[in-house]
Amino acid sequence: LARENQNLEQIESDLNLLDKEYQMVKEFQTLINSPVVPNPVKQDLFSKLFKEKLHSITFNFFSLLIIKNREAIMSAIISYYRELLDQYRGIARCDVYSVTRLSDAQLENLKSQLDTMTGKNVVFTQKIDEDLLGGLMVKLNDTVYDTSLRYQLERLKQNLITEE
Repeated sequence: LARENQNLEQIESDLNLLDKEYQMVKEFQTLINSPVVPNPVKQDLFSKLFKEKLHSITFNFFSLLIIKNREAIMSAIISYYRELLDQYRGIARCDVYSVTRLSDAQLENLKSQLDTMTGKNVVFTQKIDEDLLGGLMVKLNDTVYDTSLRYQLERLKQNLITEE
C-alpha cells in the first residue's frame, strides 16, 4: 500500500518514530503490551500520542493492531517492513566483525567485494571483537563468512584431534 501510494519514505519515517518511542519509553511499551489495560485505553493513548504525527496509513494500521489485540507484534512488523524496504531498494545488510576498526580503504574494498558477491548494495555495521585474534567475520543474512584467526586455529585443533 505504501509503494502504491508512493509513501515509502513517509511510512519508514513513521515506523522509525514508533520504534523509537516503543524502545525508549518503557512505560509506553508496558502499557501497550499489557493484557490488563483495556483496548479503548490503549487506543486513546495511541491516538493522543500519534494521530498528528503519523501518516494516516500508518496510524490506521497500528490502530487496527490495537483493536484486534495484536499490539504485541508491533516491533516484528516494523522489522519486517524494514526488511521489505531494503529488498525493494536492493540493499543487503550485514555485520562485519574485526579486532580493530578497518580503514576506509579496507571498508571500500570489502564493500566492493560484498556488492559484487550479492548483486546488491551492501550496507554494513562494523563491530569490534577482540576474541577473533585477527582477520574478519562477516554475517550476511543467514550466512557467516569467517576468516578469523580464531576460526582457523579452531579448525586446526579439530583436525589434529581427529588425526589422533
